[in-house]
Amino acid sequence: MEQKILSEIDIPLLDHAIGQRGYALVLGKPPAAPGRDVAAVLRAWGPGIRIRSTRVPEIAVAGCPAWLAAALDAGAADAVSHPVDPFELAARVDVRVRSHMPGETRIGELTINRIRRDVARAGRHIPLVAREFALLLYLAERRGEFVSRRELLEQVWGLRFDPGTNVVAVHISKLRAKIDRDFGSPMIRSTKGLGYRLDAV
Repeated sequence: MEQKILSEIDIPLLDHAIGQRGYALVLGKPPAAPGRDVAAVLRAWGPGIRIRSTRVPEIAVAGCPAWLAAALDAGAADAVSHPVDPFELAARVDVRVRSHMPGETRIGELTINRIRRDVARAGRHIPLVAREFALLLYLAERRGEFVSRRELLEQVWGLRFDPGTNVVAVHISKLRAKIDRDFGSPMIRSTKGLGYRLDAV
């Protein structure tokens, strides 16, 4: 399930910046109780507005820098003044989302720390770039299940169409080289017609 960032304010290029981090940006008034597919809320904020306490972080987008402290006091997980650099805001959102997630995921000898974006297998640190980490995390959340190429294009790359390239196969190959190389048993498996699967060894 693709994680959504709900935003009350339209910020130029934020959809692109958010998409690079593996989320989908949805504009509109957030519901009182965000669904499980909502990772964070960007709230248009001004003096006197209270931030609701929900299970997802709410980031205040304030009208001027002088309001930032008041926005944090009102309950915001973070606060920025508008206009804001969309890539900085996307990074702030990503940090807040990860800080609200369970710290570690363990699958066999593989450990994934969502907050630090750290991966290790059998105690050995494995450096991953952002897209590799997002791909591994998606497979980890569906451990033992086959995930199709199309689903990965939609959920990890945010593409609603098939670009006709081998981008998924290339990234899977790079991820396998890092996760499985020099270890006795592979954890990432593929089956033609079914897709890719992450298994505990």
